[in-house]
Amino acid sequence: MNLGLFIKFLKINFRKIIVPFLLFVLVFIVYFGVGTRWTFKPRWGLDYFNPLAESLRVGRLDLPVVGTTYDLSYFQGKRYATWGILPALLLIPIQIIKGRYIPIFYLSLLFSVVNVVVVYLLLRRIKEEFLPVFSNLSVILVTFLFAFGTAHFYIGTLSSVWHVEQIVSTFPALLGTYLIFKKKRKAIDYFLSTTAFGLTLLGKANMVLLVFLPISLYFVDVFKRGLFRQWRTWCTQAIMIFGLPLLVFSSMFFLYNYLRFANPFENGYRYINENPHFYQVRQKNGIWSIKNAPRNFWYMALEMPSLTLDNNQKVKLNFNLEGNSIFFLTPPLLAAFLASPLNPYILSLWLTLIISLVPILMIYSTGWMQFGYRYSLDFLVLLILLSVFGIKGRVNFLYFLGIVFAVWMYLMGINALM
Repeated sequence: MNLGLFIKFLKINFRKIIVPFLLFVLVFIVYFGVGTRWTFKPRWGLDYFNPLAESLRVGRLDLPVVGTTYDLSYFQGKRYATWGILPALLLIPIQIIKGRYIPIFYLSLLFSVVNVVVVYLLLRRIKEEFLPVFSNLSVILVTFLFAFGTAHFYIGTLSSVWHVEQIVSTFPALLGTYLIFKKKRKAIDYFLSTTAFGLTLLGKANMVLLVFLPISLYFVDVFKRGLFRQWRTWCTQAIMIFGLPLLVFSSMFFLYNYLRFANPFENGYRYINENPHFYQVRQKNGIWSIKNAPRNFWYMALEMPSLTLDNNQKVKLNFNLEGNSIFFLTPPLLAAFLASPLNPYILSLWLTLIISLVPILMIYSTGWMQFGYRYSLDFLVLLILLSVFGIKGRVNFLYFLGIVFAVWMYLMGINALM
């Protein structure tokens, strides 16, 4: 009997492991192939993370002499990267082992593939705990949508500093979502989720706003358990599970800024050497301003690329490098608007999405040059989950066609940019 239970246990866990493993291998091959134009020889994109890692190894925060100063900040005679320090920290042990720089494409490739696996595990949990009608095939299809039909595909197959920062920072964001979005949650789940979101402060800092997902779910628990009368107890707990990890990573974030620019609130944008077009926008509207919102919203949600036939009667994709509608390029995301906020779990997704949109809409840059809208990756997992709830877990033929269309569009867009 015990042997039979053991064999059954092995079979169940084999099924749970084999699909993520095969998914990892498939996505790895496709991303590696597309990112190298099927040469499987990584390209060297614009890279400031290897030089930053080198500087960190010798106790410096500025960059050594590099071939270009584009998008670097110049302050008191030194050059600094405006991006988070997280990718550089990950490169330090690799540099020590290899004794040299390595293409940051490898870093992007690894985290891109892991991101897809985390999304698959999250969707599988949605099936098991929230939407039993969400079939195994549907879980795979929506995972493929994330992997090959969204900005994640475009960003993950490039190897420049902007894209690597975003892909690496997306991992703790997805992990934090996975750790907390479930029905049975304990204090340790909130703490670990908040810690994961706090880690994004060392990468793409605005992604820390995703912490409102565990915060909103915490209040759902408070309501369900009727703990408002015990406000001292749950307030003390909230301070510990949310305040402590956020305090640690916020302190690191502000200290890093202070050591570079003598100002904890300065991340280098005031001293950046950037494209003249965005320099003019920044001078006119400021780094963060509500004046930037209409323009950013247009390129993120409304700007429509077009399809035409060239002289050889082949389909040609014409798109704006400032940005393109995420809803046109990935039509299944429109199903998110069918998700009712009356459900507390769905409401927590909507609230977090709206809060996360604020800095993306207010920043002076759209993310140029790009295909799609690369900043959408900051909240993409929320839209994916909302779209699944919007269709109530039933991937119909229309949703499936949207997946096929999205994959086709991103393949064309990536090919056009490479």
